[in-house]
Amino acid sequence: MILMAITIMDMLTFILSLLMIGIILTKYKKLDTLFFLLGLSIVVNCLGRFMLSTSQNLETAIWANLFLYVGGCYAPLLLSIVLFKVCNMKFPKIATVIMTAYSTIILLLVMTVGYSDIYYKEVHLVIDNGYSYLEKVYGPLHILYPIMMGLYGVFLIIFVVRGIIHRNRISIKTVIGTGATGFTIISAYIIEQIIDLNITLMSVGYLVVMVFIINFFDRINVYDMTSNIVSFVENRGEFGYIVFDKKNKFISFNNYIAETFPEVENWVVDRSVPVSESALYCEVVQFFLGREWENGTSKIINVNDKYFEINVRPIQHGKKHAGYVIEFTDRTLEQKYYNSIENYNAQLEKEVEAKTADILHIKDMMVLGMADMVESRDNNTGGHIKRTSAVVRVFAEKLCSYGIDLGLSEKFLRQVEKAAPMHDLGKIAIDDRVLRKPGKFTDEEYAEMKRHTTEGEKIVTSILKGVEDDEFVEIARNVALYHHEKWNGKGYPTGIAGKEIPIEARIMALADVFDALVSKRCYKDAFSFDKAFSIIEEDLGTHFDPELGKIFLQCKQELIKVFDNA
Repeated sequence: MILMAITIMDMLTFILSLLMIGIILTKYKKLDTLFFLLGLSIVVNCLGRFMLSTSQNLETAIWANLFLYVGGCYAPLLLSIVLFKVCNMKFPKIATVIMTAYSTIILLLVMTVGYSDIYYKEVHLVIDNGYSYLEKVYGPLHILYPIMMGLYGVFLIIFVVRGIIHRNRISIKTVIGTGATGFTIISAYIIEQIIDLNITLMSVGYLVVMVFIINFFDRINVYDMTSNIVSFVENRGEFGYIVFDKKNKFISFNNYIAETFPEVENWVVDRSVPVSESALYCEVVQFFLGREWENGTSKIINVNDKYFEINVRPIQHGKKHAGYVIEFTDRTLEQKYYNSIENYNAQLEKEVEAKTADILHIKDMMVLGMADMVESRDNNTGGHIKRTSAVVRVFAEKLCSYGIDLGLSEKFLRQVEKAAPMHDLGKIAIDDRVLRKPGKFTDEEYAEMKRHTTEGEKIVTSILKGVEDDEFVEIARNVALYHHEKWNGKGYPTGIAGKEIPIEARIMALADVFDALVSKRCYKDAFSFDKAFSIIEEDLGTHFDPELGKIFLQCKQELIKVFDNA
């Protein structure tokens, strides 16, 4: 019964090995060739074990034994290479060549059975209750096989020790797990030699190894970044990457990252990245952990005068999410080019601003020049423009403290002050016989003089439009057009009343009349300041805006100083 059970176990082992190779071929489409060959060698080994246990003649048994040796010679080598690769270590090339030759020699020696006694002196087929096995008398060169298994044991010890030494670059969990699979095979062989049961435990050991590796394969591919990021680095220049698993634990990085960010040498595999004040942590790791990249955005960082574009990409194996790779692409040349363009544009903007300021200054001088021309023609208003501008400036400063209540911004009041010299520009269009008349006007002459408001509005609009912003143009034209309107609606040129009159024109009206009152004209002497303020106070609510007028009266002392110093 026991021997029959062993035969059934050999059959199941072979069937399971076929299933495993099927899973490998269907599940992992981008499979590593070495991994496939390892699985295939184990299938051949399991086939040999099953064939031997059911052999009915010596010839079949010898062929089955040959199949056992195909798997037994090459599977340990392939397993060693795969385990080293799993942990991002390279199996020495010279060792690969030597062990491949060594295994081939053993396989050739096995094939000498019946022709030479250097490997097997004798072989006999024994069939016990339906279970078949070979009784063998070993020749002098059979010692080569245990030596080979001993060498693989040495390789495994080197593998584990190296993994422990470099545990900051290699996952210690992976080293221990995969190392244990190798020692499973060695242990199975040792047990076979110590307990002579005429059965092969190594086939079962290989199968256990394959089950482990398949279950661990997703993790393997996260560590082995060759297959994961090959599509990312094709046709690209300097490139770095850092790999994290799906739990955001650090896995690996390439040499380019180590050269650029030396601190990564202190990171430990399978652990979270330590918090630091470095650019790598603050600019990259927090960008990754904060998942800002999920909306498709990338990030540009500057490290030691080098610019890197940072992208995060998920790692998928089939439908499974395995981790993330953070890409670092050197964008130094492009960024410095962009920076030079930005600097050039900034310099160009400064030059344009300077030229614009020059043009605006020239325009202002032209306006003031035109205002001076008007004054030089008007016998009644010498210095009027400069004085009214000064009055508006004092008044505007006072109004700033009431700006919130009146809805007046500081910018607006400064623009009113700037527009003040233009309020009488329309007089340039008035006939000299009216403008220079020393006495009072007739009704016809007065009608002609009133035209200076509408003409002024046209001139101001024509001069300023396209040069100044629209808000200032509107303020200046309102000052020119409406500064003779009255609160009670009896002013000119339109007869609008109250708050229909733009507030800038109401401000200008107070300054214009105040200067007319305190200045000497050909038809009157100058009034005293007290008299002028008294007249304005009496006209609040009729000629002037009562609210603005009360604030204007508060400017008395400041205005007296202005006129005393004029």
